[in-house]
Amino acid sequence: MTIHADFFKIVKEACGSAFTAHSPESPDMVFIDGQVKLMKSEHVTSWPVFFKVQFFKTIEAGFALGAHTVVLAFDNYDHVPASKGMTQAKRAKHKIKYECSPECGLPSSMPEDWGAAMANRTFKVKVICKILQETKVWFQEKLQEPAFANRSLILDYRGVPLVLGHDSHIHSFVNSQDWSVSKNEVGRGECDIKAFTWTSASKRLCIFSTDGDYLPLSLLQTTPLKSPCQVVLYRMVTQIETLACRKRKAFEQQDKPAEKQKNKRTYEFVCIFTIAKWLQTNFPSKSVDAITQFCALVALCGCDFTRNLPRLGPRTLWKLRHQMQNTDLTNPCQAVCALSMVYNDLLVKTNVMPVGVVNKRNFFETVSQEKALIAYEKVMGEIHKNQKVSPRIKEQLWTEGCAQAHVLNTVWTMHYWTLLDKAPNPLIQNFGYVCDKQGRTAFAE
Repeated sequence: MTIHADFFKIVKEACGSAFTAHSPESPDMVFIDGQVKLMKSEHVTSWPVFFKVQFFKTIEAGFALGAHTVVLAFDNYDHVPASKGMTQAKRAKHKIKYECSPECGLPSSMPEDWGAAMANRTFKVKVICKILQETKVWFQEKLQEPAFANRSLILDYRGVPLVLGHDSHIHSFVNSQDWSVSKNEVGRGECDIKAFTWTSASKRLCIFSTDGDYLPLSLLQTTPLKSPCQVVLYRMVTQIETLACRKRKAFEQQDKPAEKQKNKRTYEFVCIFTIAKWLQTNFPSKSVDAITQFCALVALCGCDFTRNLPRLGPRTLWKLRHQMQNTDLTNPCQAVCALSMVYNDLLVKTNVMPVGVVNKRNFFETVSQEKALIAYEKVMGEIHKNQKVSPRIKEQLWTEGCAQAHVLNTVWTMHYWTLLDKAPNPLIQNFGYVCDKQGRTAFAE
């Protein structure tokens, strides 16, 4: 999973000017998340077509926007954080096992069950290496064309990125960076965080990816104090149709032949600077910056590194954001108090504070972990006594120990989104993750 899709819908509904069919300004650099491009449509059945359709055309599209440099990046699995393990295991759980020997090369034809093949790490790494090899050859030929004479392609996979082209500025930037990794830090693993290496070499960066994590990451990484670079996301159009509109379309379709509809994917540009300005005035937060609070709320709701909150989705949390304006959701004790408040409002009594919680900044700034967990436990007790709440909902709710682990997961996620490759290893400190005897990471209970 990534962040909940409803967050993009909430933002688009209220800040529609940030979403446009055309790029607000021509980017000078385009970053392509290669992990996303690994997943192909059914009509792509041969390796040459795969390379051309998924990668060569995408790179050309980046240059067509006006960029002088395009970065094609892939995950470096040596440094993907351990806290991603639960998400990876969940994705592979329902796939048919695809066998791939480390000693063998890629098959001459693409596997029919591409999803199962991509769930095999060994096979995926071989595909990535082949893509990089073919892309390098293709671009070196492109450099002979006059239109590509002053353009550069960066292949960002493992270690020092490879620069193809003659742009001295880009070569100088790459040579000036420290690409080493500390054993206590995450390192440059996921494309999500790699993208923001390049904001220091760019004034206008356009990121090609459908991954929702780029929303909180971009908001946190491109504040004026961190980077003057303006970031624009290029992703599939966020649909915000009303329920009535969806019902009307379903009614119109019911009398049509039951044939497979081929809907062409449409894309849009999302201006992060516009969203950041909108959040500053529309997301109340008195204890911490509005953007930080919003991103913490996104992480708290569920993402690759945190579980989904039971019975609490983005729209409910957004509706109750005013109640949480005195809290700092990056603080675990205050985040537990915030959960107590919203659960109390949702399942006990509306607009009433839980026993032991005072909705004032000075209370939250001094609240202890013990007091926060006691308040949460009391709210859960009230919910379990409430005859109007179904047994199924009661079973889904977390214990105070699980809630504490979850807010610690949120704290680490905010470290990751803020510090990127310099974020602490999630297993070194207590961030609500545990490691079993087989070395597998899990959420603490």
